[in-house]
Amino acid sequence: MAYLQQKWTEYSRLPDPPRRYSHQREFEADWVGGLRRRYGLSQEALAALACVSVTTVQNWENPASRKNIAPHNQERLREIERALWMQAHVTLLEPCPPHIRALHDLLMSHKDASAQGLAEYLLQMLPPDDPERARVLHWAGLAHSISDPASAKARAYQQAALAAVGNGDRSLAAAIENEILGSHFEDLLAQPAGPERQEKARWIMAACERLFERDGQPAYLWNALEVACRAPLPEAERYRLVERLNAVLGEARVRSRIEREEHFAGARALYTTAGPAH
Repeated sequence: MAYLQQKWTEYSRLPDPPRRYSHQREFEADWVGGLRRRYGLSQEALAALACVSVTTVQNWENPASRKNIAPHNQERLREIERALWMQAHVTLLEPCPPHIRALHDLLMSHKDASAQGLAEYLLQMLPPDDPERARVLHWAGLAHSISDPASAKARAYQQAALAAVGNGDRSLAAAIENEILGSHFEDLLAQPAGPERQEKARWIMAACERLFERDGQPAYLWNALEVACRAPLPEAERYRLVERLNAVLGEARVRSRIEREEHFAGARALYTTAGPAH
């Protein structure tokens, strides 16, 4: 079965789908458009990745088009989707440990079950206080969420990876910690509004605050505030983080950045209501 046909079949079986489609072609058009929006691609960029013309991409996104996307192009879109997902979630830092490269290669080859098994074996072998454990937990979460983001195992590993970041004195390389945080932030932005999005935001925010407490770098508090604004979390959480930043950097500097940068827009209301304490 072709990739999008399989996706359509799975979607059609959902008891309460987020959107109703009248036929497969409408679903295909929305799927391609959603892929582009999710990864910030223009039609020209997707055409280049798929080795087709821009007109072809436009036809794919046109629900009135009578032709379904050809099976070989559906397979190409499947590979593009996975490559973009991997790029958004991981970076292979050199020197890259062999077990991490093996997990990466298994996922890129669509061998998700093998990647899950390898990650779980590594977690059994690693001591509980090994700083590498956070990265392997992260990869275990990736191995489960790449095929089923809503799975209980994906959720458990993701939460455990974030809980391990910033705990103890033995730290991972900053780039690896940032990779874990960045991966979860990408997932946060892709989640619909609701309790699950807010819960994930709290996991990320807590990890950022632990890193600040360990390293004293204000950038982690800024990251926590961005998460609280984007989720969004209740005003009390945003207010608390602004107060922490004020204590470290001074109110004038904090206010200037919040008013200047769009991703902190959710904190601007704090200055038009009661406002942070002086």
